[in-house]
Amino acid sequence: MENKKKLALLAGVVLLLAAGFGGWKYWKSHQAVQMERLALDGEPGKQLASDIMDKMYGKDAYDGKEKCWNIDHKIDGDAFTYCMRPVTLDRVQADGEERLYLFAGGSHPDGTHADTEGLAGAFITQAKTGQLIAGDRELPFVSGSGSAPDADAVKLLALSKTGYMAWMAEGYDEQMGASSSFPQMFAPKGKKIVDIAGDVFGKEEGMAEQLKFEYLSDAAQADAKVFPLLLKVSDDKHKQVASFRFRFDSQKWKYVCADVACSKKEGIPEAQPMSQQDDEGGSTDQPPANANAALFSDGTELSAADLKDVLAAVNAAFVVKDQQTWGFVTPECAKPFPLSAEVVKGYEDNRNMLWLQGGNSCTSGNTEHSIWLFIRGEDGHLRANLGLPAKQATVTDDATDGYHDIRLSGNGFCEAVWRWNGSQYAHLKNIATQPGGCGGE
Repeated sequence: MENKKKLALLAGVVLLLAAGFGGWKYWKSHQAVQMERLALDGEPGKQLASDIMDKMYGKDAYDGKEKCWNIDHKIDGDAFTYCMRPVTLDRVQADGEERLYLFAGGSHPDGTHADTEGLAGAFITQAKTGQLIAGDRELPFVSGSGSAPDADAVKLLALSKTGYMAWMAEGYDEQMGASSSFPQMFAPKGKKIVDIAGDVFGKEEGMAEQLKFEYLSDAAQADAKVFPLLLKVSDDKHKQVASFRFRFDSQKWKYVCADVACSKKEGIPEAQPMSQQDDEGGSTDQPPANANAALFSDGTELSAADLKDVLAAVNAAFVVKDQQTWGFVTPECAKPFPLSAEVVKGYEDNRNMLWLQGGNSCTSGNTEHSIWLFIRGEDGHLRANLGLPAKQATVTDDATDGYHDIRLSGNGFCEAVWRWNGSQYAHLKNIATQPGGCGGE
């Protein structure tokens, strides 16, 4: 009898423990957001992704040869067929529910350096039933040459304790030796997927190269409907050089800078001039052997005649004053300033079109930077077709006789559009990017 009592008591303890453990598991599953990235080249990820793509884009849209799903997407009235592929697939357990998050992407089919619009698709489904919770088949994705999102640059962030999630996806571009990144955030709003990035920014022209931008959700405010966002900026030695905070604006449904330091991007190291010394007191590079080496970082060389034409057009000469001080000077600007050049893609063999950029406050005023486009004339000489203070040149989709319009920015809230007139580029119009820009235009 005594043994029976002990056995009964033991059984009760086991049941209580089991119930307690089960209750703990239930509580845990309703409190913590758990994420698992599924491989797309194995099961079950490959089949799950294909099922979602079939449902969202249609089985008939599948291209067996290219292993992608075709979709027509319009840009400025022109239709292009994008070939969409799964990029990432995540399984998320949150608030007692299991969901699948599929991010897809496609590159601009005729993408050149002038294009920036790739395409993304984003879908959230019930893991068990496959029912769509929210999704969008064609989201504009900004990246150089209109390239598709890269799996390594897409991560899923938990933005609330109940499982409000967002994809952080970064596009990249590199032009004329300067790299840029374009962080974009896609999250559900109702049954649609929208871009909530707002003030979120990445590496921009003028910032030091080799910077790493890492975005994290700040779960310290556990009761926030949408967590704040933290940005940590580190250098190539993994040392943190700046940090910024963003809050979620539920009215705009976007992230906005939480303070002035963020809005002004304070503390981010600027790109160093060629004469800048390193931490040990020596120069970061040996002076280039000649003007060609100073202009081109990739080993490109102009002929002696072309180099003479280019430097004469900007009235500049290459000088080396000492190991730390070198660059280009003009009769009016004796302090060496940097210049860099890049052959326009498609003209690598004949060097018939060439970008040139650089300068300082002496050459370019408050903009501290100018851009020139050289085009070879019928007489065989390279001539500056346009050249004026500007921070960035964007080649647009609009073209005349095969020459694309050029949009120059960096002079306040005003951008200048230049168009080919049959023999050269001429100023077409100004576009105010904010009210009051371009002198009130």
